[in-house]
Amino acid sequence: MNITKNGLVGITDRGKPSDALATHEEFGRLTGKQRSLVDSLAMPGQSAIDFVLPRVEIRRRDVDLS
Repeated sequence: MNITKNGLVGITDRGKPSDALATHEEFGRLTGKQRSLVDSLAMPGQSAIDFVLPRVEIRRRDVDLS
């Protein structure tokens, strides 16, 4: 029996959506077009983009454990 033949199947937990069931092909279609940040920055021509992160200052603070 192939219950995902017509697309995604929603699964609920006590009436609230919790999960989805999909075929392998549908999962690949949904996730295959997304790129990671690393992949996007590695694309040709992207090295000319300035990517400067602001410096974050983390200060130590004393904690009273008494």
